[in-house]
Amino acid sequence: MTAKAAEHSGDLSLIGLVGAGVMGRGIAQIAAQAGLTVRIYDTQPGAAGRAIEAIGATLERLRDRGRITPEAMQQALRGLVAVESAEQLAACDLVIEAIVEKLEAKKLLFRELEEVVGEQCILATNTSSLSVTEISVATG
Repeated sequence: MTAKAAEHSGDLSLIGLVGAGVMGRGIAQIAAQAGLTVRIYDTQPGAAGRAIEAIGATLERLRDRGRITPEAMQQALRGLVAVESAEQLAACDLVIEAIVEKLEAKKLLFRELEEVVGEQCILATNTSSLSVTEISVATG
């Protein structure tokens, strides 16, 4: 845990998700179902909106199978917000990256996020193969 994470107040009601691919959609869905507001950002135009549509289809299937209530589905959908720039993540308590598994891309993103978010924001990675220490070198 970083010093920044250790100092966080514990309130994580607004999270940012960078990367609207399969992993990003899964993270966004679970967070929204948990009652969090999730701002989804992807550098590819329209990708965040398409991710919300895909999550909506998944939630509908869960509703149709009786796994979630219609109300829970609607609440989760209300919690998903597509944003068009990293700057729109400024108010987030937590930002999770789920972008391509390329070290330089992740380092560049973390540098950008560090300039945008507040001091109390936790920056997290969803990497499955890269060194978290190497990614964190990009931040102060």
